Amino acid sequence: MKGRILDVLLPAALLVTGCQGTWVMYDTDQTDHIYFSEAKQTHIASFALVPEDEITITTNVFLMGRPASYDRECKYQLLEAEEGETLETGGVNYTVKTARPGVDYEVGAAIIPAGETSCQVDITLKRTPEMLKEGQLLKVGLRLVDNENFLSCAPDSSRTGAILTPYFYAYVSDGEPSCPSWWRNTSGGVLGWHFNLGNFYPDKYRRMLQLFHETESTNPSFFQWASAAYGYYLDSPDLDYYGGSNTGSDEDKKVDMMNTFWRKRYASAWAKYVFMPLYNYYKEKYENHPDDPNWERMGAVNQNNRQGWADPYDSTYGFFN
Repeated sequence: MKGRILDVLLPAALLVTGCQGTWVMYDTDQTDHIYFSEAKQTHIASFALVPEDEITITTNVFLMGRPASYDRECKYQLLEAEEGETLETGGVNYTVKTARPGVDYEVGAAIIPAGETSCQVDITLKRTPEMLKEGQLLKVGLRLVDNENFLSCAPDSSRTGAILTPYFYAYVSDGEPSCPSWWRNTSGGVLGWHFNLGNFYPDKYRRMLQLFHETESTNPSFFQWASAAYGYYLDSPDLDYYGGSNTGSDEDKKVDMMNTFWRKRYASAWAKYVFMPLYNYYKEKYENHPDDPNWERMGAVNQNNRQGWADPYDSTYGFFN
């Protein structure tokens, strides 16, 4: 339940959706519950793609119960990484260490306002030298806990599209960006190459993101949809938007959604504003600088060897084929 209640009052109870998605009798005199509703639980932020020294990420706390006529504070505790904890992402297995509150990050208050059923929690990540260690992620962990206003709801993974949970986790790093899992050939599964994108390397990834971010002014409707569906850095698929299969686990759906996401909704916008300008920039660059260490063959593709960057205008490997 996402903070909504059924507007039918019974003598001593209210009908609401319980943690397991079934209709139950809700005692209006009992303490209300709170929870996070997460489409994915692995939130990863990196300073590698931004010039700023702070990144603010947000999450929402939802109410299971009735709005009050006064503000109510939610209580949470900060969690530490487990001994020997690791996280695999983008084909790399990272060591996970605890982010230091007040040094690596700060968390804002969680207060559900009067008459409301949710509130936003801001987590400000701060660039520190600790984030530069190769092969390491710093972990920010929150757990909603009971107080005089609320009880925390138990974890529930039975819901489709999101997980009801008292936990929120975020991971942060700095340095060179790693290759995203979708930058691969979908048939060969090779991380770091796709004929629509050519070879992965950090500068190309940054330029692609720059072109994408420019559409915030050149094509706002496309940018608003794409950043909501795939994340500002194209790393945060939301199953409520588009893509994914109708079967399999939520994680399978997320992976399916991100593979060749540019060929799905708004394909023409991806081509016009991002992929074609990206291709043309590097085509000219490599023609003028054949000694460039990142030089790659343009306009000709060898699928067997996973080589080459297809011309988006080509009739065989073109963007819309």
